Amino acid sequence: MRRALFMVPLVLALACNQNKEELAKALADAQSLAAEKDSLITEVLETSKFVNGVNEELAKARTALVTTSTATESGTPAERDRAARGAALERVQALVGRLNETEQRLEQSTQRARSLSGRNGTLLKQIEAYKVSVDSLQATAQRTESELRGVIDSQSTQIAGLNQQLDTVRSANAMLQDTVTDLTHYKNTVYYVAGTEEELLQKGVVVKEGKKFLFFGGRQLHPARTLDTSVFTALDKTQATTIDLPADHEYKLVSRQDIAAVDTTSMKDGKVAGQLRISAPETFWAPSKYLILVQN
Repeated sequence: MRRALFMVPLVLALACNQNKEELAKALADAQSLAAEKDSLITEVLETSKFVNGVNEELAKARTALVTTSTATESGTPAERDRAARGAALERVQALVGRLNETEQRLEQSTQRARSLSGRNGTLLKQIEAYKVSVDSLQATAQRTESELRGVIDSQSTQIAGLNQQLDTVRSANAMLQDTVTDLTHYKNTVYYVAGTEEELLQKGVVVKEGKKFLFFGGRQLHPARTLDTSVFTALDKTQATTIDLPADHEYKLVSRQDIAAVDTTSMKDGKVAGQLRISAPETFWAPSKYLILVQN
């Protein structure tokens, strides 16, 4: 009897210890479930922010998609648009990747939420709603990515065509510039020759024309109708306004230049020696671009 009485407190003590262990375990489980629930809620809130961010990025991408410009020179608006759309395409591709990751996390969150004690229905519904949103955003992002690729490819073709046209215009401009240079050179090039009457006749620069009857009339020197530039010295009339001649001889003009445009100090009685200084080149060379000086 005394032994039985001794066992009662021992049994009660064991029962009490067992209840404490179960209580501690239950408390630990509750804390774990609460932490899990808090973690899921945090993930849902982050997903919400991410979804809002995706919407903003897609809006920017669509803005880049509808922007149009006309190409001109290098660094053209069309090239800048293509670069902006390329950057938007990279952002959309990054968004697609993040959406795929988010979809996987939401699936994991769904499994974790279902394992919670009592199955938190509100949290599950919220997660499912976000999964639908993510699926919709994925479809929109992929469609935007495809449209951006199409526009960029189209712009690449357009820019290539415009660059080809630009090369053609540049080539035409270069040819035109060469033509202008050649014409300017041709316009400004003049020729002169100086020598005795015999020398000029032999070179075919001058001819004698006119008739003589008895003691009347006579034949005079005139420029030949066809002149060979190889026997002349070429000058640029805009640069060479002074022509050097032998100082020990006088020369007179046989050609038809306007002597009114000659510096009066270099010509006397229609003759020039030493230097012929031209004061107004355009006026002087206007009647003829061939100056013929015969030694007097």
